[in-house]
Amino acid sequence: MKNEVDLSDKFDVTESLILGLADLIVVLNHKTHKVISVNSKGVELARLKLEGWVGKKLSELTELDSTQKLLSILKAPTVLEKATSKELAADWRHINFLSPANQSAPFMIKLFKFANEDNLILCARDLGSMAKMQQKLMDTHRSMERDYLRLRHLESRYNTLFENSSEPILIVDLITQKIVQANPSAARFVLRDDSKKLIGSDLTQWFDAQNAQDLEELLSAAQSGAKTKPLNVQSIVNAQSLTLMPTLLVQEGGAQLMLRMVVKSSPQGASLNSPAQELFSDALQKAPYGFVVTDASGMVLSVNDEFVSMLGAFSVSQVLGKNLETWLARGGVDWGVLSNNLKQLSTLRNFATELVNQSNVPIEVEISASTLSSEDKRYGFFIRDVHRVSQSDAVASSSMASSVSQLAQLVGRMPMKDIVGETSDMIEKMCIQSALELTQNNRASAAEMLGLSRQSLYIKLHRYGITDANEKP
Repeated sequence: MKNEVDLSDKFDVTESLILGLADLIVVLNHKTHKVISVNSKGVELARLKLEGWVGKKLSELTELDSTQKLLSILKAPTVLEKATSKELAADWRHINFLSPANQSAPFMIKLFKFANEDNLILCARDLGSMAKMQQKLMDTHRSMERDYLRLRHLESRYNTLFENSSEPILIVDLITQKIVQANPSAARFVLRDDSKKLIGSDLTQWFDAQNAQDLEELLSAAQSGAKTKPLNVQSIVNAQSLTLMPTLLVQEGGAQLMLRMVVKSSPQGASLNSPAQELFSDALQKAPYGFVVTDASGMVLSVNDEFVSMLGAFSVSQVLGKNLETWLARGGVDWGVLSNNLKQLSTLRNFATELVNQSNVPIEVEISASTLSSEDKRYGFFIRDVHRVSQSDAVASSSMASSVSQLAQLVGRMPMKDIVGETSDMIEKMCIQSALELTQNNRASAAEMLGLSRQSLYIKLHRYGITDANEKP
């Protein structure tokens, strides 16, 4: 682009020659430093519409940090006829100009003057593309720093959880078949010493010689990608019977196998109660009801096969370490009712709710629970799937029979419509009372449990006279 300004033919030729070497040519009045003409090349500079500079003073077209620098350049232009080759190549200065639309336009500039001409010529090289590249580099660098910090935080959390986990865990490299990581719990069960002594050692050396072949087959199956199964082994240090629960870990450094160790029997070995304890444990594991052990916060510590089957999970590892409220239909509301009752009464019977399995299908269940005897709070939950129970069995109960007989006595005394209405009110009132008892009179939780809004619940409480008279709906 070129503004139509009256210039000599000689000057037009000179300007065209310089434009071939520079990205921008600006002709200035040598006294006022006002812009006479602007020549630029390239699509990016064309978008800035720098021809709007014409008639304006050049020192007013820069950003604040470049004004003083430009004024010093304007005072000492380079005379082309007298300048040496070194002087022509040196002293290019970085100036940040502003386009007519106040967009930043960075340039490397040098100011020239012909001996026989009054006007000054400013040559500029565009730094816009370089500035964009530098900005992208800075953004990429910041993104990498954020990712690096995130990875460090994740690694820190992983190490904290790994080291403080009460469950014994070993990490084994599948290529070398050596232990690369072990938490203190694993050292107590396998070595009864510092976990650092386990690192770098062969996995098979810490277990009975009879388990060596089974361990090698387990590692080979995991390395080939085949399905791995739990393996029963015995520690050689303290004769501890363990079950190894394998989980394959695939990462950049190669495949590794995480082995969670589940204690099968006491390290003291032969006690009179051991057979009975093993039978009891086996009965819970094979029970037709789901059995779950959690800590005080609801974190799942142990489950039996029936509960895993109810959730539609593929393995126990998908369930352990997660919170029980994850699968409760009402989540925190149900868990709050369960935990509050267990804290106050130690036991809970036939709590009706729903489980949501891996396929997001709700299952009607009844939960009975008790507080286990341990130093740390542990809860045991027995979960019965009532979806299979036929409706006829429920109706055949003695309590319902007496209710039916009482209703039959009303037939003929009042219309059937009134009988049905009174029965609905009675059931609705009983449901509200039960919800309030289970939630320790927490109206918000009771409303959520009943599927009502809080306002609707307050209206029904006043309707049935359950609430105080001075409360307003």
